[in-house]
Parts: sequence; C-alpha cells; structure tokens
Amino acid sequence: MQSVYDVLHQKLCWEKVLHGDETTLQVLHEKGKSATSRSYMWLYRTSRNAEMPIVLYDYQPNRKAENAEKFLEGFSGWLHADGCQGYHKLPEKSV
Repeated sequence: MQSVYDVLHQKLCWEKVLHGDETTLQVLHEKGKSATSRSYMWLYRTSRNAEMPIVLYDYQPNRKAENAEKFLEGFSGWLHADGCQGYHKLPEKSV
C-alpha cells in the first residue's frame, strides 16, 4: 500500500506546471553534521490553476541538484523556481 505522501507525490508529478523553492534550516544532532550546519527543506507545489492543490515538503541535508532531480523524476512540464543552482540541470532532464 502506498503512503498518502507517495500518492500525492505521484499526482504532483503528473501536473504540467509546478513551483519549487528551498529554504535553510538548522537540525540539532543530525548524524555527521555539526549543530551549526545548514540543512534544506525543499518545497514543491502545484500551480493555483491545478484541479487539486498539492504542496509537498522534501527534507534534504544538502542543496545538491540531484535532490530536485530525484524528487521530480517523471515530471515533464514547467517548473517555476528561483536561481538556485540545483534547478539549472533540470531542463536537460526534460523538465
């Protein structure tokens, strides 16, 4: 049985227009990282015109491009995002 998050993630990736952003957060006692290091919460959401609004959060310990690539695997459409380097490789991946 799929989790609710997985079902929503699948439906999100079927959309033609998505918005993405990431923000820093500090996690205390994260394995392999100091308490003052940065981690990231990536956010993906459907457009306001979507039939079913979906907003999903994806915690990652870093800001690497493969985080967005992995999360958006199977997505083919327009992604509205800021200038974060993590999104720059996505057009080559048919996003």
